[in-house]
Amino acid sequence: MQISDYSGTIGIAIGSISGIIIALINSGGKVLKKKEEKKIAYLKNHDVFNAMRRAEGEVKIMKFYTYKKYDEVKSKMCYDFTRHKVDSVSFHILKILNNPKIDTTPTDKLKTIITRGQSEMHSDYIVAVKTDWLSRGIPAKDVEHVLYLFEKFRYDVINSFEYRIESIFASTYHDTNFSKVLAVLNMWAMGFDLLPRDMQITFENLNGKFKDIDY
Repeated sequence: MQISDYSGTIGIAIGSISGIIIALINSGGKVLKKKEEKKIAYLKNHDVFNAMRRAEGEVKIMKFYTYKKYDEVKSKMCYDFTRHKVDSVSFHILKILNNPKIDTTPTDKLKTIITRGQSEMHSDYIVAVKTDWLSRGIPAKDVEHVLYLFEKFRYDVINSFEYRIESIFASTYHDTNFSKVLAVLNMWAMGFDLLPRDMQITFENLNGKFKDIDY
């Protein structure tokens, strides 16, 4: 074989390699490795569910006192309040995650689903707490008073949730539905980390008016 033949072969090889390199650059490297698509349904294993149950467990062992004596009714009321809250929030989070179209939902609609879900979590657990307490003989005005105290104390937390949701959906760092929902779940988990403290402060500020109720 003559030198010219070798030169031709080498030229073809170099041309082929160059073509492959250009193709890889244009495809963003997808030929080498296809990026795994993350599904929002995977977030059913998110730590927010652990945070909820952990908060519920911490509240369950809290003991409240009235005039230095153990107040069983107040302690049970605090736990039942937390239990209803955890059940409601868990239900609505799973409702969001199980939405079959959630991965491809347009951003504005996804934001509406999140904010509506957060609102429904709140309204549903309030109804559940009211129904439970009224059925146990607690006067309606006292039920409203306890709920008012808790809502007043948690006002800043709830407000911060709304601000953070606005920020998450405006941020270019959260560029997929998965990353947006993940950020929201992280935020809600933080809220449950604070819940035992908020419950303790709320119920410690109650007087002993519930102590003699057959709860």
